[in-house]
Amino acid sequence: MRPILLLASLVFAAAAAGQPSLTAAQVIEKSIAATGGRQAIKKISSSYAKGLMEFPASGAHGIIERYAKAPDKQLTVTNLEGVGETRQGFDGRVAWNQDPSGQVTELSGTALEDFKRGASFNAVLNWRTQYPKAELAGKQPVGEREAYVIKLTAVSGKVTTRYYDVRSFLLLRETSIYDTPQGDMVIVATFSDYRDIDGIQTPLRIRQLMPVGEIIFTTTELKNNVPIDDAKFSKPVK
Repeated sequence: MRPILLLASLVFAAAAAGQPSLTAAQVIEKSIAATGGRQAIKKISSSYAKGLMEFPASGAHGIIERYAKAPDKQLTVTNLEGVGETRQGFDGRVAWNQDPSGQVTELSGTALEDFKRGASFNAVLNWRTQYPKAELAGKQPVGEREAYVIKLTAVSGKVTTRYYDVRSFLLLRETSIYDTPQGDMVIVATFSDYRDIDGIQTPLRIRQLMPVGEIIFTTTELKNNVPIDDAKFSKPVK
């Protein structure tokens, strides 16, 4: 009987220590289900979102619009008071930036891969392809909630860390590393104010912490399955 008692005591000790009982893959799949499920997510093929962006430290604010279309097209337009309009797009092949002066630059290398990964529509469904390696790194508090910590390694080797609510399995926070002309930039995004939109649990408030400061995005309008011409994502002609 001793081996059985020993095994039981070890199992009890692990549980008492709060060891995670799920794998990284199981946590991610549970999150997909909690968000609405694969079938509901697959029904969405395009989206348009509009919202407010605020910079608490300076008091600056502006408007942000985002167009997205399956499988991998995306355009983000920001209009910041006192700065002007900035556009970032990906047409499925070319990623580009257009600054307020109208100058257009094309992304390449790691920056292009980062943008391409971010532009993948309904990327959560293809997480295994985007991140060949997924690890469960225990649990950690996020605000007043406890979260599973998942470390995802992309093909490029960059690690994205996601924090999923242990009860609802909704995504609470994400830490990502992006390539910039100034070097790698770490962005920490916190998601809140989830609402049911077309059967999908969607966070309408995103708080980003960046080296340049804090930005808060609040979605005021969101429409799914809207017609969007492919030409909208094309690189502007200089």
